[in-house]
Amino acid sequence: MRAIGKGSLASILAIGLHITRIILSISLVGIVVMLLIIPLLPSLAEMLSDWGDLEVADEGDEKLASLNVYFSVAHAFATTAVMLFVVNRLLEILKTLRLGSPFVKENADRFRAVGYALLIGEGAKFAFGFFSMIFRADIDINSSFISWLAIIAVFVLAEVFREGARMKEEQDLTV
Repeated sequence: MRAIGKGSLASILAIGLHITRIILSISLVGIVVMLLIIPLLPSLAEMLSDWGDLEVADEGDEKLASLNVYFSVAHAFATTAVMLFVVNRLLEILKTLRLGSPFVKENADRFRAVGYALLIGEGAKFAFGFFSMIFRADIDINSSFISWLAIIAVFVLAEVFREGARMKEEQDLTV
């Protein structure tokens, strides 16, 4: 299978990443709406209990449950935002591959940005894990060695692309 051009692996990957970007964008909008609505839920529950025979749970339990849900949604926001950022950078990298010139300085910068985004995502996991312990939120935080290895690999790829771009530029100047 060809790497460049119509029907190439890069084109197929780009289609998949475009679909992923659409799904992540829609998810991110939904998560932002939830982040805006969750703080209003206790007031809404109180209003509904005034209108009917709805029994509201103990206020302390209600606040803890609301905080638990809010932290879970905030964690989903951070994860989705990082994924969307990474997908956008990968699409930009694939675009240069389809054009036949992947070894450009911009791709090295894009890989480095992906690495930093993944670092921020892993850091957010630790932050949410810390807050989940403090506020007794039920957030499943799992960071694995393979995640850290992937982050290191992305930074190595950034340097490989940076060196490849330098060599290409040097070769273009000698011809």
